[in-house]
Amino acid sequence: MKRIFLLFLAWFCVGAAFVGIFLPGIPTTPFLIVALWAFAKTSKKFHTWLLNHKRFGPILTNWESHKVVPRRAKILMVILQIFAVVMFHYSLQNIYLTVGLIIILLIVARYVLSLPSTVPVNAS
Repeated sequence: MKRIFLLFLAWFCVGAAFVGIFLPGIPTTPFLIVALWAFAKTSKKFHTWLLNHKRFGPILTNWESHKVVPRRAKILMVILQIFAVVMFHYSLQNIYLTVGLIIILLIVARYVLSLPSTVPVNAS
């Protein structure tokens, strides 16, 4: 049952990442990272497929081996987070929910910004 759920999650994330390629505001890389993780637990074949993908393979390989998040992705993440907070606040007009979202996104941003932006020089 767990394997089926993880495979479903992985393919859902691959699909969401595909949609994210064409729709602004929907992230691609985080969905692919979740898919990579789920495939690592369930299917060596699809895990390898993602790592060997022409466009996303190098990004995912750097993530899996060194937890690297490119500087450009970090900048885009922060910009989209700010945009999300503004849209959220103007949509709901609830300061408590907005502050809650800001706190969550600050925690996420702090974690992501603490990760390296390039592969370490001494990495093999």
